[in-house]
Amino acid sequence: MSNVNIIVGLSGVGKSTVLEEAMKLASQQYDIINYGDRMLETARDMDLVQSRDELKNIDSETQVEVQRKAAESILEDAQEGNIIVDTHAAIQTPQGYLPGLPKWTIENLEPEHLVLIDASSEEIYERTMEDGSRNREHDSPEQIEEYRNTAKRMLSAGAVLTGSYMETVMNHDGEVQRAAQDLVNTLE
Repeated sequence: MSNVNIIVGLSGVGKSTVLEEAMKLASQQYDIINYGDRMLETARDMDLVQSRDELKNIDSETQVEVQRKAAESILEDAQEGNIIVDTHAAIQTPQGYLPGLPKWTIENLEPEHLVLIDASSEEIYERTMEDGSRNREHDSPEQIEEYRNTAKRMLSAGAVLTGSYMETVMNHDGEVQRAAQDLVNTLE
């Protein structure tokens, strides 16, 4: 059985907060690895970039290689314990949506669970408007609804490719403890 679990969610859904609270409740210890950070480390080790912003300028063939190597390094970490990969199921770009977990990445990671941290489009929009510390990509609740639906479809495709369990954990306003407990129940 895999020691890898993948947790995804749109910016503003409260994924980091839910993860932080869930780790306080979990009976097992999990190492949380941000996939984007691991890709950046990998690309730096390959002398391709110095910053995260430069990642998007890598040609697609090299991007695939970076994604694969990052996934392989996460799998090495999983040999030592339980891993939670913090990432996105879909990435919104000016050209359209990209899978955050393309076939070669998700198949290499072989996750046991794929978990979407979610909230209503209106809740995500309100949280986004209240958080001036980060640059969020959401312009309206309608745009968020489209993004949420795309992320769900992409995560479902990942479950089909890997045979992983898929679950949605709702993080409604004022219910982060409930969401954290639901996440722990899913993982354990």
